[in-house]
Amino acid sequence: MHASPCLAARAGTRLHPLRAALGALALAAALAGCATGGLTNGAAPPGAGAAPLIATPPASVGVWYELGHFLAPWMAGDAPVPVAGPSAPTRVMGLRRDDASGNSHWLAIVIVQVAPGNAPCPAPTGLGVADAGLGDGGCLRMRGNADFDHWLEQQHAVLYQWLDGRGWTSLPRAWVGYRANAGGSAIEAHALIDPALLEPATRNNVDFLAGGQPARQWAWQFAAATRAVSGGGTLNVPPLPFAPQLATPPEPAPAALPLPVIQAPRASSQ
Repeated sequence: MHASPCLAARAGTRLHPLRAALGALALAAALAGCATGGLTNGAAPPGAGAAPLIATPPASVGVWYELGHFLAPWMAGDAPVPVAGPSAPTRVMGLRRDDASGNSHWLAIVIVQVAPGNAPCPAPTGLGVADAGLGDGGCLRMRGNADFDHWLEQQHAVLYQWLDGRGWTSLPRAWVGYRANAGGSAIEAHALIDPALLEPATRNNVDFLAGGQPARQWAWQFAAATRAVSGGGTLNVPPLPFAPQLATPPEPAPAALPLPVIQAPRASSQ
């Protein structure tokens, strides 16, 4: 196994002090490159630009976690990519449920990315969703069974592998994606959600025919929230239709004072 250039440079400063003194400037430059290069697949370094913050609604079905801010490759696989390599500021939030046995399930993953310049929308497909009056020139798409027939893995391979490599994959999941351009920059958001949080349980034909409406309504709200932060701000994720929000706990009732114990008079002994 070959040592990495970064490790070799650091070892050189320890094992060969004379060589390190003679080549201090070269080693310093190498180490500086190591310090910055190693961050491209991890946390985004300060000053590299930032993806919008993500605000999530409280839910009673799990806990939202901030999963980090990264420089990552552009996740969309079915549209022109505005940046090369892992250089897009990316922020991720996840809704996780832990059961009593210690097993975890990711109920939702929300990703938002930004890039300089404009990124055209993909060619129209059957996944497109009408903009519901947004009129912003963006493109909103969704698929209720994202992993059926390996669709997500094939159409959005970067997104699929990036999440899977971090252990953020749970099935089943629906996919919602929205891309827009504003102010000379592109923004794209993805949401991967347990379908049970977007679709009602169908018990009759009426329920079945109206079953997709809550998911479409949420997708429109998600697109509007993403569009609202194109120029900076916070992405406010709308409440999931079937993830009840936590209610404010009621004030505890005052403890009742114990009633005094009244003892019966003792009978006099005569």
